[in-house]
Amino acid sequence: MTDDVKGIEKDNSDDDPAPEMTLEERRDALKKSRWNLILYLGVAGILFAFALYPFISTDLSVDEGIGSTDYTVQVWGLPIPGEDVTDIPVKISVVVQSLPTDVDSIQIFMIENPKGCDNNDGSIESKQNELVAGEEDFPNQLYNISNPVESTTYDVDFGVDPGIYCLIISVDGGVDKSGIDVDAELDIYPVQFPLIIIASFCLLMSIFAFVGLRKHGKFVKIMEETDNNKTGKDSVLDQIAARRIRSGPSGPPTGPSGPPSGPTGPPTGSFGPPSGPTGPPSAGPTGPPENKNEPVKAVKESEPQKEVEATPPQQPDEDVYEDQGDGWFFRKFADGTYDQTVYTLQDGQYIAYENPDANQE
Repeated sequence: MTDDVKGIEKDNSDDDPAPEMTLEERRDALKKSRWNLILYLGVAGILFAFALYPFISTDLSVDEGIGSTDYTVQVWGLPIPGEDVTDIPVKISVVVQSLPTDVDSIQIFMIENPKGCDNNDGSIESKQNELVAGEEDFPNQLYNISNPVESTTYDVDFGVDPGIYCLIISVDGGVDKSGIDVDAELDIYPVQFPLIIIASFCLLMSIFAFVGLRKHGKFVKIMEETDNNKTGKDSVLDQIAARRIRSGPSGPPTGPSGPPSGPTGPPTGSFGPPSGPTGPPSAGPTGPPENKNEPVKAVKESEPQKEVEATPPQQPDEDVYEDQGDGWFFRKFADGTYDQTVYTLQDGQYIAYENPDANQE
């Protein structure tokens, strides 16, 4: 591992110590982080889309001759009583097409009743009067549209607990009801809160996946740059070392089948000692040189020159152990012959190898 990678791991050791991993493991972790990011973001997007989708929807219209309409609504969701964040959103869009000129307001009631709008004991009318008087009683709701304008849409939002409700839309004021044209659209979102909670959790997990993606991507980039900077010789040596580690020694070498044949005579090439003379040297000069200033002793013709004896090459005094690879050696004697025993190097000494299978036989 390079110094850059070690430096990054040292910087992250206080918060999240990163274990030493190979390049392939880093690439696998990078791929998993990428898929986790895509998965969490996809799930969060789907859940947010479903949270915005109304699972209960209906259209209403105010009766022209009566000036009001009612509708029994079944609201389901988390059974947590009281006014809190778990209340089920109820949205009502009131579209005013036309109204008589003497209409004062449009009132929208949501009154909880086990029998819905079919209760004839007067409890619904009593609750309407209480809400108009300002006596709030959650989860019962009232919304008043004062001085409604024609060709206008009014959006009303309620938050109620699960239960059965009677939805009433009433046009208040005026005696003539013949010119009333008011429509309404009801949308209820019963699973909005739990879906938003789960989607937020998936969004949080996607943030952690993004952090892991950045971290593994940085390690992979540095390690790939380090591998690209290696020379061809380093790559070959790394491959050879990896193969040797995986395979291990297969056994001692079989050794030579016989001693190698030595040279039949002294070498005649330019790398060996010079060959001896083939005959006596030529005769010396027959007379003194022409230069008379220096006295020269005459060579006696009767005394021939001595032949130059060829000295054989020096042989090493000690045996030589030749390395055969993987820790095995052959022993070469001083005369050039080989020992038939295979040796290994242990504690600086060459030890003859003994086959354990031979002792069992």
